[in-house]
Amino acid sequence: MSRKKNHYKRSTPVIRLLRNVEKLERNGQLVLNRLSSWTVEGDKQLDRSMDKTVKIMSCLEELREEVESLEEAGFVPPKRSSSVAYEAGDLVAMSDKHRPKYEEAFEKVISDDPDFLDNLVVVRVMESGEITVTRGKRTPFIVRKSHLVRRFREED
Repeated sequence: MSRKKNHYKRSTPVIRLLRNVEKLERNGQLVLNRLSSWTVEGDKQLDRSMDKTVKIMSCLEELREEVESLEEAGFVPPKRSSSVAYEAGDLVAMSDKHRPKYEEAFEKVISDDPDFLDNLVVVRVMESGEITVTRGKRTPFIVRKSHLVRRFREED
């Protein structure tokens, strides 16, 4: 029994986006077909759902055309900026997104030191990517790099 070997080609980000838009169109068509099979004359709610689905399908068609024009123009998305790298001595703060979790965990400490989550110093960057931080002479604790925002270097 012989196996057929697949030859894969690399695709551009725009081609991958176009495939996602095509998936949305296929799913929209499934929704439209399902609603059509449920349609009962005089049912206003189903009529509104059908109308909205038709509008969505029209928008998806326009979106596909826009993405195709990006591909034809050879558009390449800009490279992301390099990731943040902290060093020992960097002054950091807890990001707004993750702050509530740490406020809950350090509730007692924050009641004594309200700036506890705003003035942290990087003690060490671990191989795992996690950061050890401290506030003053308190015991250091581990934080994920993505939970922090940079303030400035302590010696500045």
